[in-house]
Parts: sequence; C-alpha cells; structure tokens
Amino acid sequence: MAAVAPALASTSDGVPYILWENVTTADGATAYTLSRRLGLNASVQIDGTFGGATVKLQASNDGTTFFDLSDVEGTAISATAAAIFEFGTSAIYVKPDVSGGTADAVDIILVLRGPASNT
Repeated sequence: MAAVAPALASTSDGVPYILWENVTTADGATAYTLSRRLGLNASVQIDGTFGGATVKLQASNDGTTFFDLSDVEGTAISATAAAIFEFGTSAIYVKPDVSGGTADAVDIILVLRGPASNT
C-alpha cells in the first residue's frame, strides 16, 4: 500500500483545508509543506475508525526527522478517538502519524491560518 498524500480542498464557503483521508497504520501519510506564513494559528480534526490506533501530528524542518507537535496547552497532539486540537507552528513540514491500529481508517483535517504574505 502507498502512503496517503495530503489533498488541498475547501469548504462550500471557500475556507481552505488540508485533508489526509482514510489513513491506516499500514499506509501512513506523506507530509504537507507549509507555505508562506500559514500555520501561525491552526487546528487539526482527527476522526474516523481508530481500531486501536493512535494518531499524532508531527512536524519537521528537514523533511526527514519528525517530532510530535503540541497543542496550545503544551500537550502532545495525540488521539485514540475523535478529537480536535488548536496549535501553532512555523515548521516547514507537517504530517499525521498513525500507529498501533488494526482495521483503522482515519481522516485528518488541517486548517491553517496566518497573515496573507508572499514570504
């Protein structure tokens, strides 16, 4: 099986978001490259069939070594059931990490906010 790539989508109101759909422990997910100043304020919603899986949100600046992100309270973003977290990051790459599950298929929806900028 292949790693699930992030897809850029938008709501009917035009709000953009990044979606990793039906991520499983067997597949994993590829990273999304944050551009411009997006990510200063962000939320991630994790939902779907967990089947015992744990879903974490991770970040990297080199695209190789990833570290767990924390929410605004300083708690690691980690879910074993449906959840939503608020966070901020200036990392270059962000990806979900799904581990430990069987018959799991989880959707991760990432919304990034920040000032409009070309840098």
